Amino acid sequence: MTLRCIRAAGLTALLALAPLVANAFETVDTLPWPSTGRFPAYEGEGLRPWSINAYGGAQYDSNVLRTQGGETSDLITRLGVGGSYGARVVGRQSVLLDGYGEYRKYDKLDQFDHWAYAARGAWLWELGNQLSGIARVGRVHRLADLGEGSGTEADLITTDSFDVTGAYRFHPEFRLTGGVGTNRIKHDGREIDVTRNYGWRTGLEYLSGLGNTLGVEYRHTEGDAAVDDEFIGLFPNNDYDQDEVAITLFYALSAQLRVRGRLGHTERTYTQISSANFSGTTGRGAIEWLPGAKTMFTLEAFREPDPVLDATALYIDRRGLAFGVAWAVTYKVVLSARATQERRIYRGDPLVITGLPQRDETVHLLSFGFGWEFQRHWQLASSIDYGTRDSNLLGRDYDYTAVTANLRWQF
Repeated sequence: MTLRCIRAAGLTALLALAPLVANAFETVDTLPWPSTGRFPAYEGEGLRPWSINAYGGAQYDSNVLRTQGGETSDLITRLGVGGSYGARVVGRQSVLLDGYGEYRKYDKLDQFDHWAYAARGAWLWELGNQLSGIARVGRVHRLADLGEGSGTEADLITTDSFDVTGAYRFHPEFRLTGGVGTNRIKHDGREIDVTRNYGWRTGLEYLSGLGNTLGVEYRHTEGDAAVDDEFIGLFPNNDYDQDEVAITLFYALSAQLRVRGRLGHTERTYTQISSANFSGTTGRGAIEWLPGAKTMFTLEAFREPDPVLDATALYIDRRGLAFGVAWAVTYKVVLSARATQERRIYRGDPLVITGLPQRDETVHLLSFGFGWEFQRHWQLASSIDYGTRDSNLLGRDYDYTAVTANLRWQF
């Protein structure tokens, strides 16, 4: 039980700590290496209580600032280290620690040179046979997505987070779930006050004997959304409340086909800028299909009001589709491809002067990845990414091509 919890918590933490910006080597960082056991054909290495890694890479991006005309090409290099540790402490109590730190260098646009880092600690707790959960604390420091910014100055975002989640299995087939959490967000590069938000959730789940779940969940979130802009006005006390009721599902139709998702209704209201309120059907679903021992297909669909930290809007109404395929050619070689289409409607955007239409954009992304584990502990990866954005506002369209190479050692 403890090892499974450490593995699940570790995956969650690593995903959260991964770089989040569009030009952040994402394709090579998310390759499903056969040695990790992602494909049935290969068992993969066993779970280790600790790991360390070091990496370096370079990326040529034809349009770093994501501008129309694409005149901001640059070569970006990085060097970084990371690691994790997970173990049982006493009784049924376990801990997980992980993090990374890296320096990123821009050849021409050196104002964006920066250190990025993240760290997280998690306590996996159990009380008796029915009550268990995870308590986490973490910090992420990164460069904001340059495609969302409106200037040429670096905006470094620091996010501090804390949350506690738990589940009470009061019946062999039912459990109550719940959690509370908070975030503190600081921008260094934009004139934005430190913002905070917190939320809580509760739910009820049915668990089958095969591990499938069906549940209902309620989430409430509230936080700061102050605005100080010459076009929108001064609203220092603007706050938001968001409520969501959703049905959740995880169902394994077979060992080769799994479905996961949530579907519900979300209400988001602001105390002072009511024109940005949101009400609608939201959700996210994913299908994972392994038709053979060496191939994996994924299909995802989503619609959600997302307070993207990199954007100037209060939030983005995001809706889209993504399709991916991965092939483990051998134990040492893996290929991947992914296509994404996402529509983004910006609500409460100060870049839109009164009288102009609401900002509505569609982003298309296509990526191809290649990985070669030429020796044990050594991984060489490369990728080609192509993206476009179509906007209803003048000067917001762009296209770009990025070519990446990365070398990683891990133990």
